[in-house]
Amino acid sequence: MMIMKVLIIFAVVIGLLLLVWLGWGGYVIYSTERPPYRVIRSLSANAELRQYEAQTWIATEYGTDDDSFRVLASYIFGGNEEQRKVAMTAPVITDERMVFILPAGIDRENAPTPKGQAIDFIEVPPRRLAALSFSWTTPPDRVERKTNELLALLEDKGVPTKGQPFLMRYNDPWTPPFMRRNEVAIEVE
Repeated sequence: MMIMKVLIIFAVVIGLLLLVWLGWGGYVIYSTERPPYRVIRSLSANAELRQYEAQTWIATEYGTDDDSFRVLASYIFGGNEEQRKVAMTAPVITDERMVFILPAGIDRENAPTPKGQAIDFIEVPPRRLAALSFSWTTPPDRVERKTNELLALLEDKGVPTKGQPFLMRYNDPWTPPFMRRNEVAIEVE
């Protein structure tokens, strides 16, 4: 009888922890600012052409996820000359750099001054991207497969590209993997 009570309590605790985890994932998905875009054309069930407006980025050289994220996060969490916090946005973009998109209304002119962080400000003009969405995690081999899938799809559809593909991750590492949104993207002409 005692074992049954312990198992029931254990199951309830695990159930509550799962609900909290799922709730966190939903909160992050719906509360994080994302750059607006207009869908120009659907290419497949999980790929589309999009038009984005101008953006301001902060970027640092990409070493590892932890190191690069730490540099950018220290800046937006108030480790800047003005000690001013800047809202986190999604997605986090990685290629040879790691990039955070600054929230709407913040640009190079009114952004806080870095406090020694190796950060570059980049003004990105309006552009067209092809993006292929997928969930779960982003190990390098999976990102490479998804990138090859996107490039093959664009070649098949006759869509010319420019530049290099990159990864966009929309969720923090604590979001349940099946709720995560990731995309590989490339600029198109």
